[in-house]
Amino acid sequence: MRAAVALACLLFVTVDTCASASAPLPTPKRPPTPSPAGLVPLPCDGSEPLRPAHGFYCLGDRNYVTPQARQAIIRTARAVHKAYPDTVVTFMDASWPSGKKPFPPHLSHGDGRQIDLALFYESKDGRRLPKPPGSINGYEDFEPRPVAEPDPCPGKWKHRRPDPPKSRTWRLDEGRSEFLTRTLIKEGQVRRVLIEPHLEKRFGLWGNAKARFQGCHAARHDDHLHVDFR
Repeated sequence: MRAAVALACLLFVTVDTCASASAPLPTPKRPPTPSPAGLVPLPCDGSEPLRPAHGFYCLGDRNYVTPQARQAIIRTARAVHKAYPDTVVTFMDASWPSGKKPFPPHLSHGDGRQIDLALFYESKDGRRLPKPPGSINGYEDFEPRPVAEPDPCPGKWKHRRPDPPKSRTWRLDEGRSEFLTRTLIKEGQVRRVLIEPHLEKRFGLWGNAKARFQGCHAARHDDHLHVDFR
């Protein structure tokens, strides 16, 4: 049942279907012991400065990673929280406890060595927002590419998801988003961070060996960071 609710939410079948999953998550009753595939769940109980963008990531068991990746994510979240005490890192899809691929709708998730982390946002008057403001699942609050920046994937429909409306009341929080990205890149367990080229340049990371463009076969990555672990 949990998996069915999670899938319905991910596919946006109905808003009502997802409503129950948005309720506060109960304290986990199971310790973070490894699954048969050796994966462990990320905390969903607020015990760390880390939370799911929506309850269905935990209810659907989509929050499993390797033990080493779990510790790296927690270290990163603690570092961000120390620098910005009002900030909690938001995660989306990781893997199922089975550790098997494919992990729809993603091309590379599934073995516990990948996770998507949301970027940070602020209001137009500079007030920090606690989570992605425009979507229920943490994805697609895109940061528009500057007009002068060339399109890295001309004609590729999957990469050309529309920008948010100009009338939106929020924008990218560049300071916190850059800090998160740099903290991940410094983390020894991180193999690479997938990010759009225009953000890589804005964050001063152009040419960094760990900061990579995800390619034109994947969705835009100026709303979140895809993190690969060793």
